[in-house]
Amino acid sequence: MSARTSQMDDLRLVAQPNAVLCSELFVRLILSDWSLRPLLDQAKTAAARLVGTLVDAADPKEPPFLTLRLRLRSDVLVIEVDHELDGLPVPTPAPGERTGVAPSATGGVTVWCELPLPGGLSAGQVRLPRRGDRRTLVDEPVSGEPVGADPEVLERLLTRLSGWSG
Repeated sequence: MSARTSQMDDLRLVAQPNAVLCSELFVRLILSDWSLRPLLDQAKTAAARLVGTLVDAADPKEPPFLTLRLRLRSDVLVIEVDHELDGLPVPTPAPGERTGVAPSATGGVTVWCELPLPGGLSAGQVRLPRRGDRRTLVDEPVSGEPVGADPEVLERLLTRLSGWSG
């Protein structure tokens, strides 16, 4: 089997308590997009456990950034969290998981968890979405100034997300 990554998505978060909920929403979105709903509960739990451990260990006055990454490789879904906190223990695997810690490419640490793909699938057999070129829905400024977010849109989005449980 190939150890080559077939698909990858990641999300950068601040190690604050709401990062755990954001990680669960991210996993739900990506695994739905990748047609891997049978792994949803196990993957959400694993991601929340990895991110939650980092949030608990972080200084709330100066929380560091972390990057949550989902990767399809060989016959596993790999959940990785890159961070720069020192001295954290190797995560304890739940049944059916493999976990570990490795140096990250950025000089920090990557904690990871592997979950076997359902039904003997390999990463190459997972039905992935077809993505075309994406265009932003807002006019990009010619001046190079950043585009501001519409506060009303953000409020509606946050209201919908806070009501989304599951």
